[in-house]
Amino acid sequence: MSVEHEILTPEEAAHFLRVSRSTIYQRPDIPRHRMPGSRQIRFLRSELLSWIKGEPIGKSVMEDTVGVSVLEPQESPVMDIANGRVYHRNGRYR
Repeated sequence: MSVEHEILTPEEAAHFLRVSRSTIYQRPDIPRHRMPGSRQIRFLRSELLSWIKGEPIGKSVMEDTVGVSVLEPQESPVMDIANGRVYHRNGRYR
C-alpha cells in the first residue's frame, strides 16, 4: 500500500515523473524548493503536475496554510550556451 504525499523527496519525484534522479538535479526547469537551513530539496506534487501540463506555477502550499513562504521557489537560472560553454563547479569541465 503506497501513501501519496504532497511533499516529495528527489527520489520520489524522479519515480513520480518516471525519470532518473540525476535528471531531477540537472533540469533547472523542474520546480523545486530548498529546505530552510540546508542543501536538501523537495518537490510539491501539485507543482510537478502543473509543470507536466505546461501550466504556470502558483503560490506554494505552505504560503496558503501558514501565510509565510517556508519553501521559497527556486528561479530557473538563465544559461547562455551560445558560446558553447556552461559554468560547471569542477574546473576540469569549464
